[in-house]
Amino acid sequence: MFTDLLLPMFDDDYYPDILVAEIKQSIEQFAKKVAKPNLSEADIYHFAHETVSVINKMKPQFEDLDSSLDDTAADYIAEAMMMVLQDAGYFELEMEELVSNREW
Repeated sequence: MFTDLLLPMFDDDYYPDILVAEIKQSIEQFAKKVAKPNLSEADIYHFAHETVSVINKMKPQFEDLDSSLDDTAADYIAEAMMMVLQDAGYFELEMEELVSNREW
């Protein structure tokens, strides 16, 4: 469904593919949650923050592999989440709010 999700991260040797794949799985789970009908903006932001919380817990794993969840990664992740939302028909949400609880 979203084969190009996080493609720039996969293409960049700085980010370990195995961890990027885990992030992609989290975003795919997010996609399943937002595919439900009649969600409010609050519901969507809640699901987004849950997803980012899972990703936050991966920060030490990135550091262990001499990488990090830097600002560039944050942009890629937020863009991927926006792609998911737009595919589900949500166009009026704030990208920065989706990842506002990030700890990286």
